[in-house]
Amino acid sequence: MGEGFGVFWGERGTKCGQDALRTEERPKGRRMGAATEDFMLAESAAPGDGDLKLSIVFPAYNEEARIRPSLRSAARFIRSLDFPAEIIVVDDGSADSTADIVREAQADHPTIRLIQHDVNQGKGIAVRTGFLASDAEFALFCDVDESVPIGELVGVLDRLIDEEADVAIGTRYHPDSVIVKRQPWQRIVVSRVGNLLIRALLLPGLKDTQCGFKLFRMSRMKQAFERVITAGFGFDLEILAIARAWKRKIIEVPVTWIHGEGSTLRLAPAATNVLLDLLRITWRVRTGFYREG
Repeated sequence: MGEGFGVFWGERGTKCGQDALRTEERPKGRRMGAATEDFMLAESAAPGDGDLKLSIVFPAYNEEARIRPSLRSAARFIRSLDFPAEIIVVDDGSADSTADIVREAQADHPTIRLIQHDVNQGKGIAVRTGFLASDAEFALFCDVDESVPIGELVGVLDRLIDEEADVAIGTRYHPDSVIVKRQPWQRIVVSRVGNLLIRALLLPGLKDTQCGFKLFRMSRMKQAFERVITAGFGFDLEILAIARAWKRKIIEVPVTWIHGEGSTLRLAPAATNVLLDLLRITWRVRTGFYREG
C-alpha cells in the first residue's frame, strides 16, 4: 500500500478491508422524474462537516432479497474508517420492500442515505442521481450483489491516489484478479465478445468496462455525471467515454470477483441494449456531443 494512502486511510481502514474480504467471500436520454419526500430527508441527513471523503452508491431496483447484507457489509466497512464516509442508496422506483429495508438499516446506521425515484428510470440514471447527490472527495458505485466485496475498495482507492488517476475500474480480466466463483459460461462469452467491440469502437485499452465496481475522483468527474443520459447498463460506457473525451486518467485495478446469485437480468435483451448504447455513444463521441464545457 502506498505511503500516502496509508496516511489517508489509516491502519483501521486497512484492516477492515482485509476482514471484509474474508467475511464476505461467499458463493452466492430521459428526464429525471421528481423524487419522493425521502429525497429531501436524505439530503438533510447528509454529513455536514464539509470534509466528507467517500460516498458508496448503491443503485437498487427490486432488491429486497439482496440489499440487507450489502448494507450490513458497507456499514461495517465505513465504521472502521478514520475519515467521514456515507452510503447512498438510490431506490429506482422499486415495487417491493427495498426502500423499507433501507429505512430499517438507517435506524442503526445513520450514515445511510435513501433517495427514491417515483418510477423506474434505469440503472444509469440511478447512479447519476447518487453521484450528483454526493459531496464527497471520492465516490464509488457498486452492485448490491456483492460480486466484488466492499473490502476491495482499499486497494482500488490506494491505486487511484498513488497513480493520480481520476477513475479506477475494478477488473475481472487482469492476471492478478481473483475469481472465486465464475459467471455462467454464457455471460462470459457475451462479456468477452462485447469487450472486443467496445475496445474496437469506443474505449481502446480497457479490458473490463462492465464490472460494477468503479471509483471516481469527484473534483474531476462530478460534472461528467451531469452529462449522462444513458438509462440502461450501457451507462458505464458513457461515463468512461466522457472521461476519455475530457482527458481524465482511467486505470484498471484487479479485484476479487464472486459471481452473485439472484439476478433477474435477462442476458439476450441486456446484451442487445448495451450494443445499441455502444453505437449511440460512439456516434456522440465522434460528433463532439460530449465536448467539455
